[in-house]
This record gives sequence, structure tokens and C-alpha cells, in this order.
Amino acid sequence: MYLEEYRKARQLGLKESKVSQARGGSPYLPVLDNILSEEETCGEFNLGLVDIPLELIVGTRTAGRSQAFSHSFLPLMPEDSEFAHKWMALCKAHMEEGITDPIKVYEYMHTFYVAEGNKRVSVLRYFGAVNIPAEVTRILPARNDSKASRIYYEYVDFYRLSGVNYLWFSAPGRFPRLQEAVGKAPDEKWSEAERRKFFSVYTSFSALYGDKSAKELAGRMTTGDALLLYLDIFGYDTVKQYSQTQLKEGFLQLHQAFSLKKKGLQDLNPLKGLLGR
Repeated sequence: MYLEEYRKARQLGLKESKVSQARGGSPYLPVLDNILSEEETCGEFNLGLVDIPLELIVGTRTAGRSQAFSHSFLPLMPEDSEFAHKWMALCKAHMEEGITDPIKVYEYMHTFYVAEGNKRVSVLRYFGAVNIPAEVTRILPARNDSKASRIYYEYVDFYRLSGVNYLWFSAPGRFPRLQEAVGKAPDEKWSEAERRKFFSVYTSFSALYGDKSAKELAGRMTTGDALLLYLDIFGYDTVKQYSQTQLKEGFLQLHQAFSLKKKGLQDLNPLKGLLGR
């Protein structure tokens, strides 16, 4: 059974690697050391043991294991290799009792690179897991006036207060706006209960926004962008009490308002003044 799972995962990995190569890219995982060799940084900080989104784990810290995986951490090594046998053993552990040992990662610009635990990431991503516990070290990039730098350092400040690491914005100013939208003062920390409630709201909203038809809502908006706009309109105190049905009804209103905007009727909808922010 575990050999069959490895074969399926490897076939998907080989296919993904071929597609990446055909498009002119590398068929393997990005390597953080290679990225940092061309970037200026300003220190490392230990964030401790936290749950991180598997979808934000994008590469390895060093080149040692990068060629054993495709971009989605799918395995590439032959099925009779030591690597494959270890992958299958982890597959067995996951299916029988679950993988709970934390991995070690480095965070750089809101993406994670694995130092220890690549195969655990591979197995869990193959089976569709969402989060994994990790010992996280943050590498801070040099601060500058670029849009990317401004957004990232707003995220660093927001994370210090909220511990929220799974959402992102496409423009500066939105992390402070989210802090305000959930009713927190600029430097007020979140409680564990507040973090859990917000995660519940975000997860429910993501289930709607992740739908293919929903992404017609606003072009390049991230899920965070769309949620912030939703909270601007309906209010967090109201939204956090919504059922999934009520959340969907509000989402449909938001979608309709964007349709009006596209037709040049934005003055007739409640989004005036918010859409351009």
C-alpha cells in the first residue's frame, strides 16, 4: 500500500518537474542559501515553535535535498532508493498515528524553507494537510522603500501582536487596517481566544473565496485583501457571529457590488471609498 502511494506521489512529482522545466524554470525546489547570496539581510530571530501553513513552505535551506523534490515537495527519487523507503515509513506513520514531530524552517519574506523535515513536509502535503508544527527562525531582509519591503515589515509588526502567519495583503497599509478592523489598538496584542476566533472566520471566508468563480471578484486580490474589504463593510463583530450561510450571503453582496463597479456604477454601492484603498 505504501509503495503504491509513493509511486503515485513520484509520478505527480515527475510530471510537475517536466512542466516546470518546459516553462524554462528549475524542476527542483528553490534553495534559500542561493536566494540569500544575492540579497542583503539584517539578522535572524527565533520565533519558537509555531504551526505554519504547509502551502507557504516553498523550498529548502540548503541545496542538499532540493533535487529530491518537485516544486510542490512531491518526491522524485527512484522507488528502490533509501529516500523512498524513508518516505514510505513516514507515510505509514502518518496514516496510522499521525506525524507530530516538528520540523525546522527558516522564514524569509513570508515564505518558509526547510532545514530539517523535508520528507515530513512531502508526505503531509501529498495527503492534503494544512499546517505543520515547526521551529521557526526568521531572517529579516534589509528594509527599503520598495512595496514588498513595506508590506513585509507591516506583517512583521502585525505578527508580533497577533501571531497570525497565514494571510497576506497586496498593498501597504492593510495589516494596520486589519488590526483596527478587529477592534484592536495599534499596539494591542491578541489573546489566544481572539486568534482562534479569527482563524475560524478566515477559514470560513477562504472556503468561499477559494472557489474558482469567487476569484472573479477582484482580479489580483489576495484572500486577505478580500476579507479586509468584507470586514470594512459588514464589521468584524457582526461577521464573527455569522453562520456559513450568512457569510455566503454577504459574500454574494460583495460580488454584486464589484459587478456594479465594473459597469461604472460604483457610486451606487456601499464600496465607494473602500475599493481603491
